[in-house]
Amino acid sequence: MVEKGSNKIQSIIRACRIILRMVEVDPNARESQKKYYRMLLQYFTRLRDAQENGQFIAAHTVFFPSEIILAMDLVPMHTETTTWMISLFTGECSDILAAGVREGMATEICAPHRGMTGAFANGSIPKPDVMLWSNMVCDNTAKSGELVMDICDCPGYFLDRPFKNSDLEKAYFADEVRDMIAFLETQSGKKMDYNRLSEIAETTNRQINLTREINELRKNVPSPFSPLGFLELLTIDYLFPGQPESVDYLETLKKELTQAVAEKKGAVPNERFRLMTLFIPPMYLMAFLDRLSRESGAVSVIEPFFTFWGEGNLDPSKPVEAVAEKSYMIPEARMYGPLGNTALETMKQCVLDWKVDGAVFYADVGCRHSCATIKLFKDTLADVDVPMLTIDCDVVDQTVTTEEEVTEKMERFFELLEDR
Repeated sequence: MVEKGSNKIQSIIRACRIILRMVEVDPNARESQKKYYRMLLQYFTRLRDAQENGQFIAAHTVFFPSEIILAMDLVPMHTETTTWMISLFTGECSDILAAGVREGMATEICAPHRGMTGAFANGSIPKPDVMLWSNMVCDNTAKSGELVMDICDCPGYFLDRPFKNSDLEKAYFADEVRDMIAFLETQSGKKMDYNRLSEIAETTNRQINLTREINELRKNVPSPFSPLGFLELLTIDYLFPGQPESVDYLETLKKELTQAVAEKKGAVPNERFRLMTLFIPPMYLMAFLDRLSRESGAVSVIEPFFTFWGEGNLDPSKPVEAVAEKSYMIPEARMYGPLGNTALETMKQCVLDWKVDGAVFYADVGCRHSCATIKLFKDTLADVDVPMLTIDCDVVDQTVTTEEEVTEKMERFFELLEDR
């Protein structure tokens, strides 16, 4: 039976409530973990209730500058992350993936975009008042907005971000952002609060620097952060940029990790393997992967395309320019456009600085952009004597990879690392 209305959002909310109740009574749970689930609960509850409360929903794709949406007091819906959360918290995406196929989405298309399309088409998630998308970071993202506009019968805006990083390209992109603000003002009837945008830019800058400080703590042996904890950092950036609760979460996490380092306490009982994670693991296998990591003494210590921010800071006195600048700083930007030496040299440096033993490349079969880099990344890591395991998978489609397949590959990889 097809779920209607916002039932998928309600399923996420229900799961967050259950997990939050569990961690709140768990004496071993991190305080930051409790804050994280409270934030998720708040985000999706606001989204669920937006239409009933007469609020304007702005759906947007990954890497879109949602600081603009938040500064205008609109309700954001991060489309890919919403699909990820459906898979993570319900373990089931077959219905929305099938609905996406019925809309003409080929199985080769990125599953989060197939799922997003299907969820809008069958009414599993609220339809937005406007669709916002960009060409970051792949062609799936660049094209998905048009289809959502058609399905949801809503207006949309495509934000064009140039590949190159220069003053000219940044100025062009800042003008694109200004045009988008004018579009949102017309559609929503709300005016941009530039003072609030400046505050958000300042808080975002604090977020970035806290993430850098947390990554410095993760360099310690043993590493103090949980095996898959980086997904919390990723979600915080995607859903809560420039929000006070993000800073609260990160400051709490930093304090916890600092204490763990002082006590020489690692995230796993017996750290044996320090891993670099490349791309997103399957959401429906997260609990299994966490358990396998702890049992094997494996922990992800750095993710060069998710958590490793480049140099630079944002200038809150120029908030629109700060939004443009951030788009060139984000870790994933190294994968945008022609892949240059910057990305490859960053990987090598991360290996040295975080004492990486091996890398795990989660090769999402629907992501042509990332899978095209597999051999190049493997050869680059071989230059610094780090083996790379490639796991064919899908971030939300559970028919692609099983626990048994991942267990076999992981165990053989750990054996290889142990014999080195």
